[in-house]
Amino acid sequence: GVRLYSGSILIAAYFELNIYVAIILLSIITMLYTMIGGLRAVIKTDFLQTLVFTFGGLVAHFIIPKVANKNWSEMIYHGFQHDKILTMSADYLYVVLVGFLGGIIFDMATHGVDQDFAQRLLATKSLRSSQRSIVFSSFFSIFIGLVFLSIGTLLWSYHQDFPIAPTMKVDYVFANFITEHFPGPIKGLMLAGVLAATMSTLDSTINALSSCMTTDIFPGRNPQKIRYWIKIDAVIITIILVLISFMASKSSEVLTLGLKVASWSGGFLLFCLTYSVFRLGELSTKDYFIAYIINLCGIAFSGIYLGWPWQWNAAIGSILNLVLYLIIKKKRI
Repeated sequence: GVRLYSGSILIAAYFELNIYVAIILLSIITMLYTMIGGLRAVIKTDFLQTLVFTFGGLVAHFIIPKVANKNWSEMIYHGFQHDKILTMSADYLYVVLVGFLGGIIFDMATHGVDQDFAQRLLATKSLRSSQRSIVFSSFFSIFIGLVFLSIGTLLWSYHQDFPIAPTMKVDYVFANFITEHFPGPIKGLMLAGVLAATMSTLDSTINALSSCMTTDIFPGRNPQKIRYWIKIDAVIITIILVLISFMASKSSEVLTLGLKVASWSGGFLLFCLTYSVFRLGELSTKDYFIAYIINLCGIAFSGIYLGWPWQWNAAIGSILNLVLYLIIKKKRI
């Protein structure tokens, strides 16, 4: 839902639409092709969309320095001088360490258990293909992160000479730059890139959650009407995502918000993975529900009362779940 909002910002700015209208239109289009094509449509469109938004990000590295009438290296170095890339302060090194270790733990959870990722792995031709895709995804994600985060450094450098309006939200800076300064064809390319990034996230989420609803949450449905129920579930999931994106539109710094929201379930997912890999026993639906509540309580306590960084949420939730369930299992025996 948070990603849906972030992707709708440029669409709203480009077509001069209300942000809520942009969110709804994007959701309807994505839901329809996902319902028609299923997982095959998700996989094929995601591949093409990835190429488009990666190319768009690379093009931005040429356009921004050209508009600023500066060299790319000059603008990046300007950001480096003002601690917009890295700094050797003790506080920063602590943040990097927390992010690095927390990121490893979180990726173990999402890539191993999250249905959004797992459905892609299960769609490959062999176990070997799945393993290769995880390795490739890890390195490709680092590359994509560097491409788009460095765009932020370029924009910061540009706006030191051309300050943004005080009322403009940070999340709208890139969209505003694209609509005002990018040439027509490239502007369309960037719009296509943002659409691609948003739709590739949204379609896989709709497909994953609707299949989970059909097979896991409501398994007793009439098998002859499964296709009907999958479509109904897709509509319900889309509505929920739209409502979440409406709420996200009231916040600022959408990147951090999206990562924080994802971290709420990371510990629970890692707990499920650990429990299954080490074959610690069977868990009922009720057990999973209790585990998730324990996960939320643990990260809420550590964040609100102890002040621990949100990057530790996945580790905190998984360890807390595992310890408590080993105690519960021992008592049951």
